[in-house]
Amino acid sequence: MPGYVDGEQAIMDSDEKLAQWAALFVKAYREDETDAGLTGRPAPAAGVQYSGVTQAARELLQAVDAGGVPAFVTGNLKQIAEDNGIVCTDESTPNEIVEAIRSKVREAASGAAGTADRALSE
Repeated sequence: MPGYVDGEQAIMDSDEKLAQWAALFVKAYREDETDAGLTGRPAPAAGVQYSGVTQAARELLQAVDAGGVPAFVTGNLKQIAEDNGIVCTDESTPNEIVEAIRSKVREAASGAAGTADRALSE
């Protein structure tokens, strides 16, 4: 069965080519510190402070600033809002929630005393 042996060799050659491609891909990904090379998104601005909100809210704002605006309101996004004193309604949009979180950051940065709870329906 020489044809069978040749087929096995072709599969092994194919596997080797795939392994080489994967190694190059992983290397390129690891070298890309800014996330811009593979995704096209810019890195978040260095030194930007998001005080007055939870760690999850800070991570959300960093992702949004890097170009990752949520497409719809998820349970996780609602939880982040609630953890930061923001009341979501069924009509709340991701942009409204993000803006309410940014408002809390601005209040904390300016030292303004605002209400802890914000209703997006207002």
